[in-house]
Amino acid sequence: MYQSGWLGPDQSTGSPPSVARGRDARHRVQIPIRRILSMPPRVIIHNTISLDNAVIGFDIDIGLHYEILLSYKPDAMLIGSTTAKTGIEMFLDSEEPEVPADRHRPPQDPADPRPVGVFVDSRGVLHGLLHFYRRLEHIRDVVVLVSKTTPEAYLAYLEEREYPHIRCGEERVDLAAALGELAERFGVETVVTDSGSDLNAALMEQGIADEISLIVTPAIAGPATKKLFGSVRTPRTLELIASAELGEGRVHLRYRFPG
Repeated sequence: MYQSGWLGPDQSTGSPPSVARGRDARHRVQIPIRRILSMPPRVIIHNTISLDNAVIGFDIDIGLHYEILLSYKPDAMLIGSTTAKTGIEMFLDSEEPEVPADRHRPPQDPADPRPVGVFVDSRGVLHGLLHFYRRLEHIRDVVVLVSKTTPEAYLAYLEEREYPHIRCGEERVDLAAALGELAERFGVETVVTDSGSDLNAALMEQGIADEISLIVTPAIAGPATKKLFGSVRTPRTLELIASAELGEGRVHLRYRFPG
């Protein structure tokens, strides 16, 4: 979903040691981590949809969308590269260049309650664009998930600009392994994504998603709009764990994946 909250309105604690990152010693940067139990993070798919499962083509209450998203107190917000790039093109001047400050990772405070922005980008779609997200006030850091086939030029771009990145998987990012390393290195326990259908489908097909959170809006967007679960191929049955009326015909539904 192309949510303007990433580009408009608007958790880690403890005393971490540090670990070096980088492809070799010349590019190593010390980044803080927090050791936790080797448990994968809880992953919640959150979105606002119409009655016909569309994510665009109807009026979305952005404030309500992010109020509920942030109620989960996410340590990380996961977003696909296509959604991230589209957000920049829709809401910002994508030609605006970097300034010198954009090329350096901001100081990290272990007590900062803001989530980390985590971008799945094995193809380097966000090459030259990550500074837009580094500037956002509602995330404390930008972390990029890449694969073994990610272009070397993009990896160099990440290194030179001090973007922490996790390299897992062959042609595509191994999401389970990457999220496990995200938990290990950054102390992430809860991940929320409000991204597009492809990332949501991957999280469900690979058994990574734990919960689906939906704000259902009393509108029908029509057949020409993008559907939240349009890329899911395997039928699934979920358990309803909570429901609430939100006013103006909207309802919030929470579903849990069994097992």
